[in-house]
Amino acid sequence: MRHYFKEGELFTWVRDAGRGEKELIINLKMLREIHLASLKQGLVAQDIRTGKMYFAKVIFYDELDQVYVEKESKAQLFSPFIIRIYGGMLDSDNHRFITLMEYIPWPDLSDLVRNRELAASGWNEKIQICHKIARKLLYGILHYMELYQEDPMIHRDLKPENVMASPDGSVVKIIDFDWVHMHASNVTITRKIAQKGTPGYADPRYWNSHIASPAMDIYSAGLVLYFLYTGHHHFYGTDEINHYMVGDDYAYTCKEMPGIDEDLHKIIARMIAREEDRYGTIREVIRDFEDYLTGKGSLPEIPELLDDRPGQDVIRFSYRVGDIRYSPYVKNYRFVPIEYGRKQERSQNGRLSAHIMSFYRTGSRMKAILLHEDCHPVSVLRPDRVSEGDTYSYAGTTIEVLRIRG
Repeated sequence: MRHYFKEGELFTWVRDAGRGEKELIINLKMLREIHLASLKQGLVAQDIRTGKMYFAKVIFYDELDQVYVEKESKAQLFSPFIIRIYGGMLDSDNHRFITLMEYIPWPDLSDLVRNRELAASGWNEKIQICHKIARKLLYGILHYMELYQEDPMIHRDLKPENVMASPDGSVVKIIDFDWVHMHASNVTITRKIAQKGTPGYADPRYWNSHIASPAMDIYSAGLVLYFLYTGHHHFYGTDEINHYMVGDDYAYTCKEMPGIDEDLHKIIARMIAREEDRYGTIREVIRDFEDYLTGKGSLPEIPELLDDRPGQDVIRFSYRVGDIRYSPYVKNYRFVPIEYGRKQERSQNGRLSAHIMSFYRTGSRMKAILLHEDCHPVSVLRPDRVSEGDTYSYAGTTIEVLRIRG
């Protein structure tokens, strides 16, 4: 018998220890069930103490090896365009594994494009929102792929249903890392029974293989962009899916995109081309996409984008944790993670799950992200940026911003 959560049920979630993580305990109230299947349940939950909302993803199992506990729950990344995953808890008494992640109140891209509407009053505004969503999606992919250069993370199931977006494109989050290839993990190749994505979006060349390659996600991302701009799946219906699964030229030839600029069509076509003709990296896709948008005067402004521009100046940033002062030089896309009780480290694309908070730079501004439930602002001058004199608190220790100088 499955021990499904009931709406209104109270539950103490305790993150399983691992990778030096600090203990995280959250007392939850299950507010609303989002979906229920035989082996999966999804609920909106609320922290009883702080009122913060979460999404609880529950997987039920008969044998422990049925649960990919080493997979999605460990894809704990910080990116403005990737869902924040706090970790997982094994509830062995009830044969269930609960992954806790941030709650996103927006629909997935499939629902938004086909059943709802973008917040646009005309075609030009609609296309501009599509550009914004597309750019954020591509940077989200870049963030997880470039976290580890030698053995990059691969999502392996990019599709419209796994991208959540607000109607105006202000929020875009890649979700559902169930099939992710984790860095330095052999789980991907040992799970022989695992499928490699969704028919119609997965590269058929890899469907029956046990390989994880960035080329897989570039292909799928191209088909997601096709759907975003046209409102239609590239491969639709049983006959088309069967033909595409053969893996011949049909699977790697982009259909026409009425009303879409030919230069944009060429970019998407190269994303889904045969691997030998496909983009080699997602950064190459971004380069061509941004060059195209700049040439059209349509490059959308994305304030939260962590973009490392070559040759940019640095900011001298000073802060104090307790009685200890730190003064790193900060470039764009450079995280300054704050680890309580441990030596301070600087990291680019840092793995931040064990940190309590992080400062980072975008343009000429410093911003902050709180990563631990017990870390909170005490006095913050402006909500959109970090200012001199801002203070935060964690476990009775004060974190104070001392200086920001260009």
